[in-house]
Amino acid sequence: MLARPGEDPEREARLDDLDASIYHQGGAVYSAGAAAVPFLVELAATPGLPMRAAIVELIGQFAALQNEMREPWRSAEHAVACRAELVAGHDTLVALLDDADDSVRTAVAALLWKYAQWSPRAHDATKALAGRDTVESDLALRVSLRLGGARAAVEARESNAPSAAPLAAAVRRLTAAPDRSADALRLACLAADKCLDPASATWQDLLDAALAPTTPHEAYGAWAADGSRLARALCGMCGDDAAAQMNVIRALIGHEQAQVRTGALHAAGDAMLRWRSASSALLSLIGATLLDPEPENRMMAADLLAAAGTAGAAFGHRLAAALDDPHRPTATRAAWALARQGDARAVPTLVHALDHEENKEFGPSAHDSGSFYWFSRPPLREALVGCAARHGSLLVPALRSALARCWSHSHTGDSASMSLCEGDLPRVHLLCDALAACGPAAAAALPELEVLLVSTHPQLACTVIEAAGPAASHCAPRLEHVERMALEATSAQISARCAETASPTAQQAPTEASPGQRNLPGLADPWITALTAARTRFAVTGDESALLHTVDDVLTLTAPLRRGTEAGGEEIRPKSAVAASAARDAAVLASALARCLSLLGPAAARGSRMSWPEQWLRANERWWRSHEAVPVAWAHWRVTGDSSLALQVFDRVLNSRPGAAYSQIELAALRRVADMGPAARALAPLLHAFLDRDERINDGGGWRGMALDDEAQQVALTFLAALPTG
Repeated sequence: MLARPGEDPEREARLDDLDASIYHQGGAVYSAGAAAVPFLVELAATPGLPMRAAIVELIGQFAALQNEMREPWRSAEHAVACRAELVAGHDTLVALLDDADDSVRTAVAALLWKYAQWSPRAHDATKALAGRDTVESDLALRVSLRLGGARAAVEARESNAPSAAPLAAAVRRLTAAPDRSADALRLACLAADKCLDPASATWQDLLDAALAPTTPHEAYGAWAADGSRLARALCGMCGDDAAAQMNVIRALIGHEQAQVRTGALHAAGDAMLRWRSASSALLSLIGATLLDPEPENRMMAADLLAAAGTAGAAFGHRLAAALDDPHRPTATRAAWALARQGDARAVPTLVHALDHEENKEFGPSAHDSGSFYWFSRPPLREALVGCAARHGSLLVPALRSALARCWSHSHTGDSASMSLCEGDLPRVHLLCDALAACGPAAAAALPELEVLLVSTHPQLACTVIEAAGPAASHCAPRLEHVERMALEATSAQISARCAETASPTAQQAPTEASPGQRNLPGLADPWITALTAARTRFAVTGDESALLHTVDDVLTLTAPLRRGTEAGGEEIRPKSAVAASAARDAAVLASALARCLSLLGPAAARGSRMSWPEQWLRANERWWRSHEAVPVAWAHWRVTGDSSLALQVFDRVLNSRPGAAYSQIELAALRRVADMGPAARALAPLLHAFLDRDERINDGGGWRGMALDDEAQQVALTFLAALPTG
């Protein structure tokens, strides 16, 4: 169908479908891909056929894939066949360098640089590329010849490919030869040479060439989108040189062209996400951009100040003034920045967001990834939590009203049997997290929380009541009732599970809903609910015996569930879905028990209550880097006073992937290391190494990456400062 001449409105969709079918996300070559390559080469060379450049780009993906594949896929039959077909099409592809269509020439030039990294005819390919440059009239293509060649040479060098030196030599011939368009190509030549040899040009050389009046903007992708890509492009040319990148940003953040300033703010976010030193180096310039005449730039400046957290507090007055910015996204992000700083001036905006959720000026709690900074709607949950610790009493009335509106949506008759609507769950989670952050001030919301205690999700109320502490002591009878009902449900479900397992027809006729199955997302198993309620009751009453009594009941009732789960071994994957579910249930139960026992410390040692969680932890090393293992390791130290097991787990979590990103799991382990104080002295060198680096350890592409790394630094500093000297 792609070979059909003339107009075809569905041709683009057909090519997309073909791409998805034979290439998709790469990684390996399959039979369909290898078989399609010769036909694609023929189509690309068919004069007058529409979309030939896109077809060449698809072929180029297969050429590049040969450099990206790892064994055993690289040596697989279809990968070998694909390379053979590409080499067989060499002359046809090279001939396309002389095509009348400049988009085809550009696409095939990019293809041939990738092809030259592995092809036995690499010399012929690079010779043809150099020859094309001597006669090419399209400056953009001449720019891409140099930049594409430099990238190919560096990739070949990094993979120790034999083509590395010849490719680098070919690029240097392109950049060093006298040229009729030397001024126009100066930036491309500098960037290509710097790619091959970082010392060959400075950031100032690149910047001067980029801003030179003789540099044709239309020939450079760096100048695309009215210059909004310039800063990132120049920073990319500077490689891993943090100082050079920040100098580029400083030079462009005040540029006369608004879109260039926009690009500089993007680049500033990338630098702040990557290097700790970038925040202190760039924040003053970012703060000044709050006065930029371009609304988008003001918005981005406020967003970056929010990402910086308390480091941006010096600009609190400017952020407060920005709350009245007529550009609402700027005002919202100014409130977000103030909220992260714990500034009361954010409260009216947050209350308005709670009362008018349909405005959607704030967004959900999104977790972005990647090495560059994401600008997105600020998350309401984190804004509320950031402000709640200092100004909870100002937020609680609006949070109560928002909870009441959720009840009006979810209420289905008698409140004693209220079932939350699935669509309301994210909102209720958000509101409860915010209320919990209010601490004792959340006690004012107890009427709404008591309604939640008799709903299908009492554990959400427990989170808030526990944070409120003794101010919520009158909730103890309700919590005791929740415990009792949950224990009764546990007994019934475990009995049903045992009966089902013992039934000879259990495998032929499974029940409609297996014991412990969740009715709604987030609905806990009853034994977890019982432990959660017991822990909360202890937080408000301090009754140790009641907490231990519930722990003992759960241990007794869950004995059939726990049988054999302390023998997890080192298997990476469970043998079945049933085994995987059982392993998950055991991990969650061990964690829930540990969270209760750690509150009591040595008082929980009587009766060997910590024995099973300890056995589970020792036998399931594959779980050590998990949200479940960290509290078990912590509880074992708190109860037994023996630090060896906890230190083994925390060392595995924090040191299993040196230099890799930190997630919330590593942060949780780091907090517990700090809580252990001198008992964790053995991990001090690891924390010193963490603090000595400038590059952040994060797992997010936006503000979260900075916030997580900032908190980890503060925790590590607190721990090290508390260690006795000498």
